[in-house]
Amino acid sequence: MKKHFPPRRSGQMAISMVISILLFLLLMFPVMDLFVQNEGKWSVKEKKSTTAFHLAEAGVDRARWKLLESDDMWIMTGTGTIAGYNFDQVYTAESGGTYAIQITSHPTDADMRVVESVGKDRTGGQLRRIKAILRNDNAADFATRAANMVSNTGGNDHIHWGPVISGNSIDATGRTYPRYYSAGHVTPQDGGSTSASTDNVYWWSYYDIPAFPKIKFSTYLSSAQASDLAFGGAPNGCGNGNSSTYYHIGNAEFKGCHDTSNRTYYITGDATFKSGGTGNFIRGTVIILGNVIISGSGGADGNYDADLPPEAWKEYGAEWSYYKSEYDPGCTHATYNDAVSANYQATGITYELDTVMLHGFMYTGGSQGLQGGGNCTLHGVLLSNQDATMGTSTMDIYYDNNVAKDILIQGVNIKLHSWYEVKAEWPSGL
Repeated sequence: MKKHFPPRRSGQMAISMVISILLFLLLMFPVMDLFVQNEGKWSVKEKKSTTAFHLAEAGVDRARWKLLESDDMWIMTGTGTIAGYNFDQVYTAESGGTYAIQITSHPTDADMRVVESVGKDRTGGQLRRIKAILRNDNAADFATRAANMVSNTGGNDHIHWGPVISGNSIDATGRTYPRYYSAGHVTPQDGGSTSASTDNVYWWSYYDIPAFPKIKFSTYLSSAQASDLAFGGAPNGCGNGNSSTYYHIGNAEFKGCHDTSNRTYYITGDATFKSGGTGNFIRGTVIILGNVIISGSGGADGNYDADLPPEAWKEYGAEWSYYKSEYDPGCTHATYNDAVSANYQATGITYELDTVMLHGFMYTGGSQGLQGGGNCTLHGVLLSNQDATMGTSTMDIYYDNNVAKDILIQGVNIKLHSWYEVKAEWPSGL
């Protein structure tokens, strides 16, 4: 005989559910309480960590303003350190917390400085550290720059090892190196576009170029005058025959000028370089307020092994095979992109230059800038206040990074180049 059980009442089921819920809450309450407590701790810790990071950022900003204080600050940190910015002083923020700063030179680029800043919250429990690279955009890190037009169209006229910058337009017909940066067109590469465009390898049109360098003309003038006073003038053939001087008023003619003294020539008119005599080879600075006129080969007579700039390879992104075979056969990077990824630095490499007319810095301020030229080489930096035209037979310009870093430029224009966070350690001794 089957037994019949009475159905459960709904009240009994409800009581069971309530008891289950109460048991669950009793079990979960300690867990929830612990979570709330930890969340509070985590929030406080995160806030302190964020505060430490902002303090590290404040240190980088303070370092930048210190470098902008005067040209001397930039120059001093290129070879040494300055007080208060060598992890030798603790700075206190108004909002609480402290930070310390170090400014050092860049291992490979004279136009950069390395800033490390470490921040600590007011309890001392949280540290954050930033390493930043600051760059001086008011530097002469180019092979050729013109305030107006640059024309590099001659059959055998080439610019090597450093970029070209123009404040107007660049005619680079038939060229695939070096890098071209123009405030206007890069012809024909940009196809006539009137908006910013680039191949991200070797040409940039309508580019935001740095301000035109402000050369310290008064310092160069004083240097030329001092050389005349100390040495009784320049060697024969260096501007005015047997009466040549380092400071020359009017037009000058260089014919048979050999001067490797690293001194400064300051010429108020045009300067013409001609063949004749023992030829021309100058190692130093030539400031020409007029035009530079190169007649024929310009008498170029220098010959020596030149140091390849460590980052010359950056000019040959579209001609990587040419770069390796011509300048750097020992480079192990198969492609340009490989070199970029490895932040490649070419060191200890030399390249023979011949028919060198000038090894140094040349400035031209005339309406036509550089004119003529054939079978001659400029090694260093060329800066034109107007145009730079290379459209004749055979002429080469090779960038020299050591010449560039020694050019006397008024003021600095410091920008953040890159930054990243590093292991947070407070400097010892502070």
